[in-house]
Amino acid sequence: MCDRQSEFAELNTRVLVVSFGTLPAVQGWLKETCGNFTVLLDRERTVYNAYGLERSYWRSRSLRTRWVYFKAWLSGKKTHDSHGDDTSQLGGDFIIDKQGNLRFIYPSHDPADRPSVGKLLAVLKKIKS
Repeated sequence: MCDRQSEFAELNTRVLVVSFGTLPAVQGWLKETCGNFTVLLDRERTVYNAYGLERSYWRSRSLRTRWVYFKAWLSGKKTHDSHGDDTSQLGGDFIIDKQGNLRFIYPSHDPADRPSVGKLLAVLKKIKS
């Protein structure tokens, strides 16, 4: 997403990251990535629960997940330290329009399961037209 922030801006879109992490962990993540996102801390997981996002110890440590992280490590990509946070919490991607309607819902099956940035941009372009 960092490399394509200008495309989100052209679509008059705001990206919000909701994290259950600690402030130091989130600040470290922003420093290591492209820190131009608005981050909301949700330590009690109110938003996670409202959107029906799950926790799964086994899916968070599945062979698929381990393979994705191993390939990232092999290619020299930096992975982020959990800073002791709950690595079983699964995320999701959602697009909400100006009227507050959910236009795209993608709860992650495991930590490596995310829609592509291209897919998110395609949905936004469809909404815009």
